[in-house]
Amino acid sequence: MRWLPLQPEERLNAFLNLADIHLLPQKEDAADLVMPSKLTGMLASGRPVNTTARPSTQVAQVVERAGLVVEPGCLPCIVSAIRRLGDDEPERRQLGAAARQYAIDVLERERVLRGFEQQLPASGDG
Repeated sequence: MRWLPLQPEERLNAFLNLADIHLLPQKEDAADLVMPSKLTGMLASGRPVNTTARPSTQVAQVVERAGLVVEPGCLPCIVSAIRRLGDDEPERRQLGAAARQYAIDVLERERVLRGFEQQLPASGDG
């Protein structure tokens, strides 16, 4: 592992694409308050994501098709998930491809904006 100082924003995609597996630890009580913004970039990178979240949360429901979800606070569980994907290149590639496809199908900027616009109430009187 190598620690780097804060990097410029324009290097974010390059760094996300260096990963074999992304790790998204979530506190048990925060996992369904808001979707973590970093998840979008992780999924778009086409790499699988391992997260700690309860199965009923939105984070878990998104990640379960694109990585592995384990119980929050269970260090042996997350270590096992990392080892599992680290040792299984075909599964890692399959989950990474699913992550990328989810990002394209659901999180693409114009698609999100169109969905938001459709949810806005009609404005104006006429």
